[in-house]
Amino acid sequence: MAVFRDATEADLDALCAIEDIGWSRAQFKSELGNGLFVAGSVEGFAALRTVGDEAQLYMIGVASRKRRSGLGGIILKECFRRSKAFGCVKMTLEVSAANTAAKALYESGGFCVVGHRTKYYNDGADALLMDASI
Repeated sequence: MAVFRDATEADLDALCAIEDIGWSRAQFKSELGNGLFVAGSVEGFAALRTVGDEAQLYMIGVASRKRRSGLGGIILKECFRRSKAFGCVKMTLEVSAANTAAKALYESGGFCVVGHRTKYYNDGADALLMDASI
């Protein structure tokens, strides 16, 4: 079972080492204290913010050695738990349509596609807007 805690400045190097994330050290640092939390010894993380009764999931990242282990789903469940504790009733996110693994994870967690942004990302991929009830 993963142990979750809020990320600290001491976690920045480990967060930046998680492959294929695309966030800089400065971006991670700006999220400290704003809903960035880590799993275990930074085997994974989530960036989550709440605005009123809505949670916004910015990213889930899992170290390559832990992918396909179920950790992403465990982190997603923790996002729902934290959001509910803050009184949120809905969680939103956007994901690249090309990221089939992430899309499958979010759908398995109860998210549905509610919108679409054409050629949203730098690589030309479309963005899918997804929502889930909490």
